[in-house]
Amino acid sequence: MDFRELQYVVTVADCQSITAASKKLYISQPSLSYALNQIEKEVGVRLFDRSHQPISLTEAGRLYVRTARTILREKTELKNRISDLKEGSYGQINLGIPSGRSGYMIPPIINQFRNAFPNAEFLLQEGSAEELMELLNTGKISFMIAPWPQKDIPFQIKQEIIFNEPVYLVAAKDAFKDDQFTDKERRIIDLKKISTMPYIGLKKGHSIHRLAEAIFNSAKIRPTLLLEVENSYDAVLLASCGLGYTFVAERTKIILGDHYKDYFYNYSETPVTFPICAMYKEGSYLNKAERAFIDMMKVHFGK
Repeated sequence: MDFRELQYVVTVADCQSITAASKKLYISQPSLSYALNQIEKEVGVRLFDRSHQPISLTEAGRLYVRTARTILREKTELKNRISDLKEGSYGQINLGIPSGRSGYMIPPIINQFRNAFPNAEFLLQEGSAEELMELLNTGKISFMIAPWPQKDIPFQIKQEIIFNEPVYLVAAKDAFKDDQFTDKERRIIDLKKISTMPYIGLKKGHSIHRLAEAIFNSAKIRPTLLLEVENSYDAVLLASCGLGYTFVAERTKIILGDHYKDYFYNYSETPVTFPICAMYKEGSYLNKAERAFIDMMKVHFGK
């Protein structure tokens, strides 16, 4: 049994399909099927239940995959530790980051990072914060960068705050009446007075979804949900044309620029923020390139 065979079984387990796994592994489906049969013959038990689709792991398969993930993770850690002992500017950045946030947070530091680590390799995975946490727990990424309140950090996950990002309310320019402001000059909205207005949310799994629930609970109101969308930009476009209101992080405001500044409002006397964090498993090893990448983000966004 070798590392390649371990990766075959893990990938099929993740894809729940030999066809999908063969494409991801860049080998033919017949070759992968043959390899799986040989692995099962070697271990003496079936690892997959192929009686229905999608295929699933047997009890022996779950044990195999759990152990295989540990071995593959330790192999990567060994590679990183040895690489760090060498002179040079190598390293592998195995990072998970929400879609949309990568385009905001990586470009400002990439030139500085490339100067320090010109031979570094990027393995980048995008997804919602909850999807990335699953990838982190299963060892498919070394660390992730996403909004995540400290009180909600899962067990055995270490968190480093990069910066605290303000969150704004977005609606059309003429969406609110004078009596719905607590301070019109500072554009502060009274959430209790807009509770019957349509609310445009982000789908479950996104950090803003979780934060919005906390905001509504704190204000002791139940929003009138109109719909939920996949990303903040769609939420802003729908809210700004008068369909309702939404919450978005400051990065969306910065990216959209001054053209949308009149659509952004506050809803508290003090800015509501959520922490943008680097997270990795307790006791895991981050190589020099990954450590430097996080530190550069702290310096840049901490300003």
